[in-house]
Amino acid sequence: MRRLPAALAAFALAAAMAVPLASAKTQGRSFVVYAKPTRAQFINHNDDRDRGHIRNPFNPDPLPAHPKSNTGKKGARAGDNALFSFKVYSDRRLTRLIGSAVYSCTFNFAQEAICEASFDLNGGTMVALGPATLDDANIVLPVIGGTGRYAGAHGQLTSRPSGAKNNAQIIRFRLL
Repeated sequence: MRRLPAALAAFALAAAMAVPLASAKTQGRSFVVYAKPTRAQFINHNDDRDRGHIRNPFNPDPLPAHPKSNTGKKGARAGDNALFSFKVYSDRRLTRLIGSAVYSCTFNFAQEAICEASFDLNGGTMVALGPATLDDANIVLPVIGGTGRYAGAHGQLTSRPSGAKNNAQIIRFRLL
């Protein structure tokens, strides 16, 4: 019984040290992957907006319209979603498959969105989450964590079109 507190303390110390050691694997690392889209889905919530005009429990009259609410313009509106899935490769020719990725973006105003990106790569998973401007070809998101060899990862990813006919994306990870 006397050894139980000491064993628990040793276990807690080992667990506390494991997180910094895992994050040291990715610290200061930069690498590039290539992602080929496999599926895209756009979810237009226009019917929800129409329903809101009829049975809106809030009084929308005193609220001024957001200056960039894209009212009257074509394209995504606040609340619409875009989902993308990718196969992820380690080489520009898209021959060495190393995992998959999913982007889920919810639009707010002016072609801006909150996006979550999850990369399931050999050796672990990496997650990025943050605001993105989707009217630009480049998407920049903060990397907020991961599992396996990417445990404790943080930094940023930049995604841009490769310019190739295959619609591939070049994704650069810069981990701090």
